[in-house]
Amino acid sequence: MLRGRLWINPSGDASDLQCVARTRKGRRCLNPIEESGQVLGLHEFQLGSAGYVQAYGSLGGGDTVDVDRWLAQHCTLHDTPDVTDYETTELRRFDIVRDAAHIRGQRCDVAYDGEAVNCTKESTPTDSEDKIAESTGGVLEAAARLRPSAGYVNGLDYGDWFIEAKPDLLLAVAQLARDLSRHELAGRLERLSKPMCMEPLDAVLSYDAPPQTWCGRTVKAEGLPCELHTPERAADLGRCTWAGPGDARICRSAPPRGT
Repeated sequence: MLRGRLWINPSGDASDLQCVARTRKGRRCLNPIEESGQVLGLHEFQLGSAGYVQAYGSLGGGDTVDVDRWLAQHCTLHDTPDVTDYETTELRRFDIVRDAAHIRGQRCDVAYDGEAVNCTKESTPTDSEDKIAESTGGVLEAAARLRPSAGYVNGLDYGDWFIEAKPDLLLAVAQLARDLSRHELAGRLERLSKPMCMEPLDAVLSYDAPPQTWCGRTVKAEGLPCELHTPERAADLGRCTWAGPGDARICRSAPPRGT
């Protein structure tokens, strides 16, 4: 727990973290990050409804270690501006999905530094973290329902199959983006979850190549055009106004010359 955020060393325990600096002999430094003994106490932190995780850190507001040096993964000998690294740093942000194996459903009430475990004020996540944890569950549930579907052309050839992002998945990801303050992305995903006009807007349409631009206006049902791209408005796009009896889509071809 550094600066109020959880970090993880994928190659082992945080107490085994090794310096990544390059020595004068061109090798990786063998020094540990900790100067001597266990500086950080082991505490239990709650991750919303996901459960509890044990991590070294401070329950108080202050840091008990040099956070910049820890994140740079340098020992005290190589804590200098001109140092070069032999390896990339191994500490990364703890991910509630990727690192789910470290999460326990129940509290263990363990503290290795002699202090009582505090799971009330300091270890309770913010409302935003709680929402993110719940939204992540919705994303995983929606993703679990994905299935391959046959493509529009040569659908019996598995190479042309695809996995469609269903509306429930797009809406779940949109909610997660909103919880992470990515409001523009959330709005775009919400629009993509609804039926869209999808009328090709290229100036020249070819049957040999797919269109490059489409109308993204939302419509009442899949397959319907928006009010700007009904057959009656085909001439506005330079298309033929006849699209066949009962056809809701604009004719793909340009009108014959002189008609």
